[in-house]
Amino acid sequence: MPEAKSAFRQVAKRLHPDHTPPTPETLSRLAEAVHAIRTLEKSDSVEVELALSPGDARDGVTRTVTHRGRNGLFRILPDSASGTRIAAIGDPAFTIVIRIEAQTQTSAPTTEAGLNRFVDDFVKGSPTARLAGWLRKARSAA
Repeated sequence: MPEAKSAFRQVAKRLHPDHTPPTPETLSRLAEAVHAIRTLEKSDSVEVELALSPGDARDGVTRTVTHRGRNGLFRILPDSASGTRIAAIGDPAFTIVIRIEAQTQTSAPTTEAGLNRFVDDFVKGSPTARLAGWLRKARSAA
């Protein structure tokens, strides 16, 4: 692949409109060279690491992975382990290696706790605001 990229760069420099007058022939040859290098890049084997949560690895998921403009659809089977290699659907040269992330022990606030915090912060008045309201009511009653 490095030799192919080097050859492509030489052809692209020679045929580029900045260096060669743009004629239909030179532009079509440049387009062919670009198409050829893109085809080689897509056929080159690629391996990418994919981090999964323990729940996703246990249940199985489908993920789309993009690497340097190359897209792959991966079906991760339930109970997959770290280090498992999976090929993209329809592209056996594009593979992933599964890495299962350690689950952190941080507890997320429950919906009820989050709702209570919202009510405390935005609905209930501060002690000063409640005192001011009480004074207004006392004045209007007098």
